Amino acid sequence: MDPIELLTQQHEEAEQLFQQVAVVSGHERTVLFRRLAWLLTLHTQLEERFFYPAVKLAETSDLVQHSYDDHAEAKALISQMLHLEVSDMQFEPALIRLRTSVEAHVAEERSMLFPQVRRLLSAEILERLGDELVRGMDELTQPGALPSVPSEPHLGAH
Repeated sequence: MDPIELLTQQHEEAEQLFQQVAVVSGHERTVLFRRLAWLLTLHTQLEERFFYPAVKLAETSDLVQHSYDDHAEAKALISQMLHLEVSDMQFEPALIRLRTSVEAHVAEERSMLFPQVRRLLSAEILERLGDELVRGMDELTQPGALPSVPSEPHLGAH
């Protein structure tokens, strides 16, 4: 599997979830936001544990470091949002900040990091990295592998 295609698919799935979360309310919004939070958590773990270490070369070092910083911002926002009700007045502005942050991160990866990685790594290395990402995804989707997204307690619908 091509690792860039896998990560791009996750980017697209996250964008679809952002669009859905933006237009629903109540319990449906809670469920969709939890799915989005889980996907973003999975995605950041895949990139941080497998992709970035493999592609951090002299030519990509600054971009990779910036991506880690983007992830830290997104994780902090997600953590904050998971402690809010979707009806809380702070939820919507936080959702907009999260979406803006993720969209900027995705745009940078697609326009700068991914093209450099394609240019710098051979097809064989990319294929091995893709296989590693798939194995990592299998590992991270096992129960207890990722930080849990609360099913109800603080994140609920009113």
